[in-house]
Amino acid sequence: MRIRITLNALEQAPIPINYNYFLTAMIYRFLAASSGEYAEFLHDHGYKPEGSRNGLKLFTYSMLRGPHRLDRDMIAFTGPVEWLLSSPVKPFVQHLVNGLFERGAEIAIGPSGGRCRFRVEAVETMAQPVFRNRMKFVCLSPITVSAAVENGPAHYIRPWENEFSDAVKRNLMRKYQLIYGRKARDSAFEIRIDNDYMNRRSGKIMKGITFKKAKIAGFLAPFTVTGGPKLIEIGYECGFGDKGSMGCGMVECAV
Repeated sequence: MRIRITLNALEQAPIPINYNYFLTAMIYRFLAASSGEYAEFLHDHGYKPEGSRNGLKLFTYSMLRGPHRLDRDMIAFTGPVEWLLSSPVKPFVQHLVNGLFERGAEIAIGPSGGRCRFRVEAVETMAQPVFRNRMKFVCLSPITVSAAVENGPAHYIRPWENEFSDAVKRNLMRKYQLIYGRKARDSAFEIRIDNDYMNRRSGKIMKGITFKKAKIAGFLAPFTVTGGPKLIEIGYECGFGDKGSMGCGMVECAV
């Protein structure tokens, strides 16, 4: 399910351009306002396959979309702002919405001493698209795919590298198994970046995010996916690639 929150900036106080951490923290505050137990479970453990040490959060969100002013590493929103959040997990959506209303009509985003206040104007459930075997999407937040490297930092796989599509597929298969309790029957999947767009951008489609102190590399570009509609739906709902709970991998259907 996808939720659209419309915000209006009550002041034009700038916040860091790398604001994903503050949005993730805000989501957990919403959850805790509805159920402290659920917020703690999701933050500390998440949903884990049997025998796995690492859990998945199974949600994602978009960057804030609206008129703004940039000044080096700071951003100030100057009008209505749209924020989209998505998850196929009913308790997450339930606690998110309940907690949002519990916290009242105003929220503050940003670090202590430098927060920008927003008024919550509307909270809406968005209609789902019809999922087909071939679909085109655009990114609402960077898509990032990482591979573990022994005795070193993770390697972020670029979309033009051979293993990129398979890595996205493995991630979707894992999410599918967590959500449905079984392996996907239709495991066909391929993702292809829009080469015309990439050429127009001279290959400059990579987008870096700093989440607290972690450096994350992702890409922003239109792309096409082919494969099982259920796997594609998982990508739409949970995010394509890694780090959905850090605000990566959210997409919308291309017009």
